[in-house]
Amino acid sequence: MADAPDRRRRRRLILRWVAAIVLVGGAVTAGLGWWTQRQATRLAAELLTRAAERVAVAPEVPAWPLDAPFAANPDATPFPFGPDRPTLVVLVHGMTPNRDLEPTVGTHAYVRTYWSFAFVRALLGDRAPRRSDGAPLTAESWITSAPSDDDPRAGLFFGEGADTDLAVFVVVRDGSLGLGAQAIATAEQIAAGLDAYRDVLATAGAPAEPQVALVAHSFGGLVGRYLLTNPPLDGGPFGTDSTTRARADDLRDRTLWLLTLGTPHEGSAAADRAALVEAAGELFRAEVLRPHRIIQNWITPLLEEGASFLRLEDPVTEHVRPGVWSALNDPETGLLAAHRVRRGDGSVVPVAALAARTPGGAFFVDPLVSDRIEFELAAWHAEHIGLDPTLYRDFLVQMLLTDPTMHTLGIPFRGWGDASAHPAPAAVLDAVTRVPTAPDRVEIGPPDARLTLALASRVDFVRGPYRGTIETRSVLGRWWCAVVRCSEVPGVIDVGSVADVDLEGIENPTVAVVRDLLLDREPVGDAPPVDLPGGRVGDGEIDADGVVPVDSALGFLLGAEDGPHLAVGRAWTVGGETLPGSWYRPDLEDPDAEFPWTYLHHIDLQWSPDVAAWIAEQWVGVAGPDPAAGPVPVWRDGD
Repeated sequence: MADAPDRRRRRRLILRWVAAIVLVGGAVTAGLGWWTQRQATRLAAELLTRAAERVAVAPEVPAWPLDAPFAANPDATPFPFGPDRPTLVVLVHGMTPNRDLEPTVGTHAYVRTYWSFAFVRALLGDRAPRRSDGAPLTAESWITSAPSDDDPRAGLFFGEGADTDLAVFVVVRDGSLGLGAQAIATAEQIAAGLDAYRDVLATAGAPAEPQVALVAHSFGGLVGRYLLTNPPLDGGPFGTDSTTRARADDLRDRTLWLLTLGTPHEGSAAADRAALVEAAGELFRAEVLRPHRIIQNWITPLLEEGASFLRLEDPVTEHVRPGVWSALNDPETGLLAAHRVRRGDGSVVPVAALAARTPGGAFFVDPLVSDRIEFELAAWHAEHIGLDPTLYRDFLVQMLLTDPTMHTLGIPFRGWGDASAHPAPAAVLDAVTRVPTAPDRVEIGPPDARLTLALASRVDFVRGPYRGTIETRSVLGRWWCAVVRCSEVPGVIDVGSVADVDLEGIENPTVAVVRDLLLDREPVGDAPPVDLPGGRVGDGEIDADGVVPVDSALGFLLGAEDGPHLAVGRAWTVGGETLPGSWYRPDLEDPDAEFPWTYLHHIDLQWSPDVAAWIAEQWVGVAGPDPAAGPVPVWRDGD
């Protein structure tokens, strides 16, 4: 029995040693964790600061003095524009992934996912598109019959049951290339599309020379401006070749007008953030990974894959940076100064600029509705305009993540800009409020090396301030709950599903409509949500569509000191020459109006049939070639 106390003492001693080992191990682990976090925070801050210094150096852009010729030919015969002349509406898409990331880029198989069937149908006057051989297309065959090549003849469409006076031509190219390279490919495609259209007209017994109207989305609008500007042959990466120059001359002479959708006419700060991430990644690989070969071999492929996904190394990303467009737009020396958009006879080509303003589109506009329901409504919407719901969701998520990134990486500034510091009217720049649906900030690291991440509001963009504070909700906000303490929002509607309500008879279903139906109330349409006062009330920040801020999409300054530069309805003096205003900006004419594009996100602009229907009704066949006071350009006397 004497051994029993000894055994108990030994057990207590062992337990003490185990406890001591655990405590020491825990302390060492905690210390290492604290030290590692501290060093990582300091390293991240240092890399980002040095990367920002690199990014602050503006890319070199060649100048083109004002006295350079516009290639105007005083003996040129003006193109015989007319409302009854055959018209080719050319769709010019924007940025795309590179072909390593998406092999179908540069083919009709890709571009028919870029422009929706519903968009093209609405542009053709609500007539289903048919191919030039007469074969009709449906929403399904629009995708399944798309050729896996870039044959221009496959990009020509007519309205079912209509004559050949109106055609739509879809340009196919690699949208990851630089501006000059994209312009070369676009000019070649349009020239071939015109030839194909001439063949159809000749077969129909109406061999008239067609006029052209350009409808461009995103970066495609910059490509359109490039081709209408007659750029120099010696412009480096922004120059062109003699063949493209001749094709561009022919195009600009027969172009009625250019209409842009969400085009970054003044660049986009999102491209600066991409450049910042790329520079920080290069520093990280060179100074942190290189000394550690094993870690380098494991992490480098992941970094390269991420850079490819974010398009960090694509030339097009560099060519959409604000610094680049500050130089290109310069009225005195800019290669693509807005007043250079002119025909060979010296006449000015009208330009219309439309701007969207909500990264969540028409879905993420009600903080009282669950984001699960909002994603379901987005999928429902995609199916009804002939899009793959998964593809639509992927693009929507890109918009919802880009906007917070603009606030998290606050170098050189957070967000899209201070509306009060911009010369444009605040009512135009700032019409929606970001509702905080995630923590305002997260702080990482020890007190003397703390890295603060200031977050954007998650996804909700409403027309007035929300009464109260929302910390987080379900899907996208859930990740932050693993970092900080979260609480659910009282009153958020997350019962049932979009599938539980009948939306078929509703012309324009919104989250407000779904909310009312789920609550068994009479739908009130797209009225402000519960507890939201009416009217458009901003939050002090320039609105953006998820990629492009409103001021850039409108081309408000275009390198000038004041704007709206070259606004229609008045004469402008540039370099001693007086020109008529040629830029149409419907959003500026009536800031309180809600156009079909107002509450869309960047990707929805080229998918929305409502936007295409507006273009078809207001511009196609209505707008002439000459700018004049009023909502659209006018036809010439005798047209």
